[in-house]
Formats: sequence, C-alpha cells, structure tokens
Amino acid sequence: DDAALIKRLGFTPKRYLAETVIVNQGEDCDRMFIVESGWGCISHELAGGQRQILDFALRGDIVLPQSYTGRALETFVAQTELSVLVASTKTFTVAAMQSPRLFSLVIETLVHNAAVVAQHLTNVGRRSALARTAHLFLELRTRLERIGSVTRNSYECPLTQYDLADALGLTPIHVNRMLRELRERK
Repeated sequence: DDAALIKRLGFTPKRYLAETVIVNQGEDCDRMFIVESGWGCISHELAGGQRQILDFALRGDIVLPQSYTGRALETFVAQTELSVLVASTKTFTVAAMQSPRLFSLVIETLVHNAAVVAQHLTNVGRRSALARTAHLFLELRTRLERIGSVTRNSYECPLTQYDLADALGLTPIHVNRMLRELRERK
C-alpha cells in the first residue's frame, strides 16, 4: 500500500552514476530521497576542499538534506551507481500524513540522523582511531544486515581509504594503518 501511495503521489525514480553530486551544500533544496539501491554519501564541505562525511545512505534509507531557510547544509553524492525515488518535501509530508508507516519512517530517519551525529561526535572527540574505524565497519554491517546485504558475516564495501578518512576524521595513511591493525587482530 505504501509503495502504491508513493507512486500515486508523484515520487519520481532517478538513477545517478557513481560520484554524481545530487544535492550541493548551499543550493536551494526542498527534495527528499528514498534510496532503492546503491550507496550514497552525505557530507559537509569545508573550506579548502575538505569534507566531513556525516553518513552513508543505503537501500531503504530516507535522505532529507538538512536545510536552513531552504538551502542545503549538506552535500549528497552517489557513492556508487544509485537509484532513488525523489519527491518534494511537501509531497512526502502529504504521503506521510496518509500513511502511519511512512510517518514512522520519517521519525525513524530523524532519530537515526541524530544518533549518527552523536556517534560521530563521540568518535572524533573520545574514541581512538582503531575504535572509531572498527565502530564504522560494525555500524555498516548492522545496517546492511537489516536489509539483507550481509552474506557469511561479510559485506561489499565500496568505500576507499579516502572515504573512510573523511568519515573518521583521520588521514588516509592513518586509516591504512588502522585497517592493517584490524586485519592483524582478525
């Protein structure tokens, strides 16, 4: 029923190639996205070309670019080829009001976003580089397991060491060391 409601309300399927910027930080944005397949990346762009990855968007996730006065505070990029359903925020709000399940997904998304921010703050503020690296891989495993993308206790991870560095607040060289140490510790 929810899938039919989404289609009836005009959600548009879109496909993006890997590394395509979907929403630029600072642009007008009243759109939201439901990820159908692939990996997306939500980041905050910093002066000098650096970025802090805030979260990865996976199948089933709702991406609501944070905005202030209608301008996106984050950049949303297709990490891999990404298929999404796109709608205006207003359209999604109408859909959520007609479906308790969609409304609960909105609440779940907001709670998830707050939890991710809290974990990122804890990572960069108090966790060791090794602990924050392990934490990210375990978080991804848990999320991917929920959507059936874990097989034999492993999962496909398209992230580069540069992506991991931007998500963990480390240098790519330090990430390399942490990955080596995690492998050594099995």
